[in-house]
Amino acid sequence: MDKDRTLTLNIYVYFVFVIGLAVAGYVLYIYRDVSVIGVVLFGVLIFAADNLSAPLPKTGSVSVNFGISLASLILFGPPTAIVVTFISIFNMREFIRRVPYYKHLFNAGQYLISMGVASVVFENIYTRDASGFFNAANIGCILAAAYIFFFLNTILTAAAISISEKINLLNVWVFNYAWLIPFQLFLAAMAVAISFLYNLYGPFTLLFTSLPLIIAQYTYLLRVKERRALLNSILQIVKIMEAKDPYTAGHSVRVAEYSEKIARKLKLNEYDTELLVNLANLHDIGKIQVDLSILNKPGHFTKKDWDEVKKHPEVGYEIVKEITFLKSEADAILHHHERVDGKGYPKGIKGDKISVFAKILAVADAYDAMTTDRPYRRALTKKEAMEEIERNLGMQFDAKIGELMIEVIREDYS
Repeated sequence: MDKDRTLTLNIYVYFVFVIGLAVAGYVLYIYRDVSVIGVVLFGVLIFAADNLSAPLPKTGSVSVNFGISLASLILFGPPTAIVVTFISIFNMREFIRRVPYYKHLFNAGQYLISMGVASVVFENIYTRDASGFFNAANIGCILAAAYIFFFLNTILTAAAISISEKINLLNVWVFNYAWLIPFQLFLAAMAVAISFLYNLYGPFTLLFTSLPLIIAQYTYLLRVKERRALLNSILQIVKIMEAKDPYTAGHSVRVAEYSEKIARKLKLNEYDTELLVNLANLHDIGKIQVDLSILNKPGHFTKKDWDEVKKHPEVGYEIVKEITFLKSEADAILHHHERVDGKGYPKGIKGDKISVFAKILAVADAYDAMTTDRPYRRALTKKEAMEEIERNLGMQFDAKIGELMIEVIREDYS
């Protein structure tokens, strides 16, 4: 990151932190009445929820902690909600990992701003003496508070990422957070249920409302960790394989990077983008069965050599289809050397019979292969590779996806 962006990001982080403290101070000064029992009960719950949160594909995490904060707001008012929200900032995993202090400051600031503004708006429009808890106007107030928090929270975070990575703010928000809008509705419903049962039957109902959700969240966290461990083990095999072949070292990582950038331009959702990146990292794993003497052979391949190399998509497919969270799109591995004109391999399929994932892998793989030195030829320049892709649009490569690959190249090297 250049010095100007670093300075801008630092100023932004401290600004958010100071504003967050100011908003929290305002809420505590104006409303004052902090419920001790509310802070203790909901503080313990939110601490547990935040420390057991599961990471999102790119940034942030999935947690039910906002539902807990919102329930404390409904039951006890803004000052209690602010204190409970502040407790959620103390994520012990981040302290153990020694996350830089400025990230803690930013998290504190943006959480306090988001919850502070949401709670003030909520308190000014919510009717606490309504005859029925499920008064339509009150439910509307709860939803308003939920989405005020959501949009402030995600926009502030997206702005930090935008400054840090020099990416358009709207693009960052859409790609990372827009898909979570329905999840916020679930958290609002969760807060309503917690508050309703708490009012009817008392604090012990938290055991039947919040705790099962936190346990479910923790179970999801374990699944994420298990999946990452499995994927990392397989990626190590890929790295070992590539380390034996100096001409393809780092190839899979680069193909994954190009594939992700194409996916962003296609506006694929986060789940599909992560799935594609994982497939890209593994797209050549079938070459583990190909003799290195062939892969590193100087000069052109014989027909026998080509027949051996052309087996790798099918071998890779057989490996990847056994991975539970990748098997739904494992065909992308099988078809990443197919052509839209039907002259590819191993099946010779064409057009729409080739999946979008396979079409993306095909052009990303081909571009990196063209721009990498091989035993039998020098690497093409980026300009030469772009021209080669342009010549093969509608034949080897899908026209739309090939044009997006050219956009990616131009943006990366302009």
